[in-house]
Amino acid sequence: MGKTGISVSEVAFGGIPIQTVPRSQALASVRRALDLGINFIDTARGYTTSESIIGHAIKGRGSECVIATKTLARTAKDAQRDFRASLSFLGISSIDLYQIHNVSNDEMFTKVVKRGGVLDFLKRLRREGKVHFIGITSHRPSVLMKAANTGEFDTIMVPLNYVERTPLTELIPRVNKLGIGTIVMKPLGGGAFTNVEDSLRFVLKQPISTVAVGLRSIKEVERSAAVGNTPLVLGKNAEKRLENQAKILGKQFCRACDYCQPCPENIPISSITRADTYVKRMGWNNWYKNSPKALQKYANCRKCRQCEARCPYELPILELMEEKVHWVLKHRPEHTPK
Repeated sequence: MGKTGISVSEVAFGGIPIQTVPRSQALASVRRALDLGINFIDTARGYTTSESIIGHAIKGRGSECVIATKTLARTAKDAQRDFRASLSFLGISSIDLYQIHNVSNDEMFTKVVKRGGVLDFLKRLRREGKVHFIGITSHRPSVLMKAANTGEFDTIMVPLNYVERTPLTELIPRVNKLGIGTIVMKPLGGGAFTNVEDSLRFVLKQPISTVAVGLRSIKEVERSAAVGNTPLVLGKNAEKRLENQAKILGKQFCRACDYCQPCPENIPISSITRADTYVKRMGWNNWYKNSPKALQKYANCRKCRQCEARCPYELPILELMEEKVHWVLKHRPEHTPK
């Protein structure tokens, strides 16, 4: 992974989804990943129970994995609080890679790197041996380019998939030249891509260090690990499947990162903006059962647009929700809840 000297598996364990499944399933998924040689585990303080689950799963197996976590803190004081919590939940004495999480714009970047800020705090932790390497994550390549050029970061984390290819033009060549490790997120568009194997092969063919795949079950772990252990070849049929998927999704699709939350009316935004995908996969009744009162809560939307201000992809969330609700109601079977 860049100049770090760390050897990581091509496929990494992304720790977002395990916060949404039964704990026994989450623990089994992490352990199965270690069994299959997935040694890079990425989580964050902001992923609710994820750090705690991973901490229990790796107990007694710490030497088998590289742990990366993140802080959303924007001051040194808050970063110190997050760091202590992460150590406790993960059950470790030091963190391999500590990342400044979701730096969404230039103003925020300036804040975290200013003297006495979050970056200075992380550098102190590194001098003390409590953090081995420092990274930064963002959904905007321009912010990561600025970070790379400071020479202060060992890794960057950026979205990359068949639809979102912008990082391939300038960012990834630049960070590779500088010896900075590249961690890819959203390889499946936050679960929007249905052709998992083809999507992962496309990303893994690029000059990156590792791709963090959000995994929630043993089946998903095994499927993703298998891609990393097979030739990274994309045939004409695979390319065609990816092209068709890209046309269907377009650029305006929700990645389910949930940075739009919290909603003042408790509307489950990503459940609505991705409703058509969920209904197609799960069936209407299953979607409705697993998205309690989503439609009723949507009716309470007061169009404050706080969600849109937080969205790292600058999506027109209100319009997307309206579109998806219309689709769901149009496709609702007879004799189903209204």
